[in-house]
Amino acid sequence: MAEFGGPEVLRVEQAPDPVSGAGRVLVEVVWAAITFVETQVRAGNAPWPVRVPLVPGGGVAGVVTAVGEGAAGSCWGGRWR
Repeated sequence: MAEFGGPEVLRVEQAPDPVSGAGRVLVEVVWAAITFVETQVRAGNAPWPVRVPLVPGGGVAGVVTAVGEGAAGSCWGGRWR
């Protein structure tokens, strides 16, 4: 998101393929969600200061495809432990 506003300000952009870094995992996203709060942020109505550029949408589910060095933890019901 480069600016606040309605659907008319949204645009598709190219981004480099992500890679897992130290202490991180790479997830192939199968499902993503945008919450009502995120729609309000995009519209410029957030109750807290928000700066752009911004990539909204923290709700994702998918498959861990790479584990960076030092990444530790587990996932719900998955194979990464």
